[in-house]
Amino acid sequence: MGGATAEPFRQRLGLFKALLLAVLVLSPNSVLALTVGEVAKDLACPCECPLILEDCNMTCGLDWKEEIGELIKAGMTKQEIMAYFIETYGEEARLTTMQKIDGKIYQYTRGFGTTDWVMLWAGVGFWALVLIGGIYYGVRKYFARAPV
Repeated sequence: MGGATAEPFRQRLGLFKALLLAVLVLSPNSVLALTVGEVAKDLACPCECPLILEDCNMTCGLDWKEEIGELIKAGMTKQEIMAYFIETYGEEARLTTMQKIDGKIYQYTRGFGTTDWVMLWAGVGFWALVLIGGIYYGVRKYFARAPV
């Protein structure tokens, strides 16, 4: 009974799978290729700035990015490039989690003036008060209804 309607569905599913396989096989290799940004996001900036190499646009950072591009063109993998940089420039090239966090905070706050910092912390304080007040109000209301 269901076999008559299931057969066209199977044929369409088979056709869809064949087309998907053809697209994956025929797609250019550049879609899966390694980019400079993928490598640079895991390396520390060689400059004095606390930025991640990916976000640094100073001369020293651009030189490293260019070097990464040349290594990618030479056919090296991300792990090989990372190992090369750490071996060549030392452990300072390795990006730690704290450096990554500090770099992102610095990237977004380096242009902050006094007014920006005051507004940021006033907003954080306001939302903290709203959160604490909401929890206090909710707990108080919950216990007010509870039978004694």
